[in-house]
Amino acid sequence: MRKTLLTYVKPHVQEDPLAMILGLTYLGACLEKEKLPVQLVDERIVNDQEMRAAIEENDIIGFSALTPNIRRAIAWAKYAKEKGKITIMGGPHASVDQGIFLDSGHFDFVLKGEAEETLPQFLKAFEGNDDKAMSEVAGLAGVRDRQIWVDNAAPPLIKKLDELPLPARHLLPMESYFKLNPEKLAYVFTTRGCPFKCIFCQKELTGRGFRVRSTQMIVDELEHVVKTYNPGVVLFVDEILTLRRKRIHEMCDEILRRGLKFEWIANTRADCVDYPLLKHMHRAGCRRIYYGWESGSQKMLDVLKKDLTPEQIVEAARMTRRAGIWAKVYLIVGSPGETPEDIQETEKVLRLAGPDLVRVSVFNPLIGTESWDNYQASIDVNDLRENYVSSNRSAYVHEHFNQVELEELRKNMVRSYERWYYGYGQRAKRFFERTLYYIENPHFGKKRLGRALGLVPPPKSAMSHLKSNGTSLMTSEDEVKAG
Repeated sequence: MRKTLLTYVKPHVQEDPLAMILGLTYLGACLEKEKLPVQLVDERIVNDQEMRAAIEENDIIGFSALTPNIRRAIAWAKYAKEKGKITIMGGPHASVDQGIFLDSGHFDFVLKGEAEETLPQFLKAFEGNDDKAMSEVAGLAGVRDRQIWVDNAAPPLIKKLDELPLPARHLLPMESYFKLNPEKLAYVFTTRGCPFKCIFCQKELTGRGFRVRSTQMIVDELEHVVKTYNPGVVLFVDEILTLRRKRIHEMCDEILRRGLKFEWIANTRADCVDYPLLKHMHRAGCRRIYYGWESGSQKMLDVLKKDLTPEQIVEAARMTRRAGIWAKVYLIVGSPGETPEDIQETEKVLRLAGPDLVRVSVFNPLIGTESWDNYQASIDVNDLRENYVSSNRSAYVHEHFNQVELEELRKNMVRSYERWYYGYGQRAKRFFERTLYYIENPHFGKKRLGRALGLVPPPKSAMSHLKSNGTSLMTSEDEVKAG
């Protein structure tokens, strides 16, 4: 039986904290469940020689890559085809732009949409040389003799997420990730999809609905991850973890009931939290929240269809800090129509809100998004083909700023905020706020006093990790990109 290699192509710059890729491990689990031989390789933790060896040892090579890295995926597919392999591309970009892969001449197939069910179907049909069965695989597009011979619509979204097997983390070496990320980060997801209409998000893969896993399944997986791998922190990779607050209260209750002790991080929106929820999350181990603000200008928030107000942003940040949780925020500069006055509004909101870390990127209209459809006339297609996208530059030709000016705006926003954040006045304010927090939460106050006296060891945190590497929290290039 042919053996399949599933690979994740490394970014040209590793901007996010390094952790095991969940998508590959879910696909690997589904292939194992069907007794199909599979190997997983994450290019971020292997060298080129190991990557080439893995390609040469397998028969069917499946690729996954983020939009900025599709050129590298095509280059690896070229190598695989030179070795006589069958090549297939999946993931969000392939779901909206199959042509860039099939037209390259280095891919035999593209598999659009969620592939946990369709990839095993395709591999069984391919193994049996059954063209009819292959032609019926939802989401499959393929070429023969440079001609499209199958091009099926993406499958319906998977409704019952609990029926998916737990990710096959054993197929990738967790210790390799931990060596490269001293914080020992692990990923878990509890939902798929996002119902909001931000114009810059590709939604073809997970959809605009909101599908959830059961509390039992989520906490069973958490318990397995914590007891098996002992991660330093768990990041819930949901787009909006707290969209349905009741289920997060239930999850926190179950974590506390089982006595699971671990730190975790949530991604969410400013209008999807309240103070009781934040306090409950903190009791259950939440120590960081990542918020997608994008801007502090109401005009820009409306352009991006964030459905948020600056007042909601500021209030969420204040509640988060009061609950004892550290906040990182994502911002975008260079959105359509943005002016220096809008930048000033964002900087004003930053100072009112006082988040702990800021990441800023340049507006990028991705194919398959509303921003792509609405602003094609302002996209330099030649630039896009040569460079594709990254967090610090864009093929979007802005009305008021050139690329150099946007890059300076991106950097200066972070530098300016850092100077303010670490000023004596803000340090004194945060000390006062922490004191109020410890009065309201005496259990944590006792722990903090114990650390001050050397009686309790310091907690694991991203801040200590960054400082141990000599990296400024606010000016590191790794911390200046978009969400």
